[in-house]
Amino acid sequence: MRRRTLLATVGGGLAGGIAGCLSSPRRGSGTPNGEDPSTDVTIPAGTWPQIGYDSQHTRHTPDARGPRDDATIAWRSLGDRPVYPPVVDDALYLTEAWTGGTAFTLSAEDGQQQWSNSELPPMRWAPALHDDRLLVITREAGNVVRLHALDVASGDQEWVREHEITASSGEHPPISPTVRDGALYLGSNRGVIRCDAATGDIDWTAPLGPHVVETENGPTWRTDWAKPAVTADRVFTFDMNESYRATREVYAVDRRTGDREWTARLDAGDGWYLKAHAVAGADHVFVSALRPHVSAGLDDSPWSGAERLFALEAASGEVAWDWTLPKKTLSPPAYADGTLYVSEWYPDADTGRLHALDVSDGSNIWTYETDNGAVLSPTVAGDTVYIGQGEELAAVARADGTRRWRLEIGERSGPPVVVGETAYIQTNPGHNYQSRLLAVREP
Repeated sequence: MRRRTLLATVGGGLAGGIAGCLSSPRRGSGTPNGEDPSTDVTIPAGTWPQIGYDSQHTRHTPDARGPRDDATIAWRSLGDRPVYPPVVDDALYLTEAWTGGTAFTLSAEDGQQQWSNSELPPMRWAPALHDDRLLVITREAGNVVRLHALDVASGDQEWVREHEITASSGEHPPISPTVRDGALYLGSNRGVIRCDAATGDIDWTAPLGPHVVETENGPTWRTDWAKPAVTADRVFTFDMNESYRATREVYAVDRRTGDREWTARLDAGDGWYLKAHAVAGADHVFVSALRPHVSAGLDDSPWSGAERLFALEAASGEVAWDWTLPKKTLSPPAYADGTLYVSEWYPDADTGRLHALDVSDGSNIWTYETDNGAVLSPTVAGDTVYIGQGEELAAVARADGTRRWRLEIGERSGPPVVVGETAYIQTNPGHNYQSRLLAVREP
């Protein structure tokens, strides 16, 4: 095993399902050579260690090439149980979703199972990799939460920690631990916990809100803290269950001490809530707020939800800009070198768009369009953005938004996990569905 040491107006569509470059591509914030000073540079090439790829959730893997010129399905695996998205080094590591208690690994070469550990309590979180350990969070009756470390070569448990370990409800999966520089950050039932990733020992706890809150409709205890986004200096999170407040609050704490640095209070409006997790760039942190359809899509009326994207100054929490999307995103944005890639869905026409935004001011660089369904889950690898569009996988050029290829998957897919020259695709993501895992490579 490898040892891991806009307010911009969107332009009109183009025929054929693609909109090209609406304006010249340009570099956004970041260092002059294009490197992001907050990027975790300790991630070895050829790995995907956690949800979001890195601790900032950028879904940008600069060392991966991905299937660049064409693509075909190299192998298919699973299809008989719900699982969380894989983490990857020389193999793929997965955990069963929600009620299952099995962690297992698949061969990157052909998708065959290599080992399986079914002696764990149920899991509501995806795993993360650190050195030669798979880090897994479990919860069983009595709300007993534990952090487990499994050997990646055998699946055997090396250690388990229970004392002072808590976790948010997991009502909005997939979430998982965040790992950076030898530390593990976990959304707890009150905020954030930092542990030593090698031993599980607690470094600090940051209580950011009560476990039980009083609302006009009575008390609620289901605080649901987002997977922490971690930079070199700060940890960012929010409670996804904060719709009971007049404002929505985003928190930043010092990465080394857990002391609160700032609280941003976003005036999103009644009925809005923050979704998914924060995405952290060089100078900004990005959060999305959703106002859902009042009928939850269970009737035939047009979908009336809306979404807003907020860019906060990472050092202060001040809102630098915000953008109201005409419709809805289905996944967090991806960030790479001063550009934010935001996917969008138009449910009335079942079409989608991918926007490239300059993070300095939210202005539009280019927009890609498709008539094949919702665009979702952008992942940036090298000079390509990989997206799901309807039941297809597509590759889009970062420079101008032109499509390079598209591949029929046949099912709704989750975020592409791109490692080396391969894109791993999970179909039917979610803890209520039986997922399939595909490896997509050049022929």
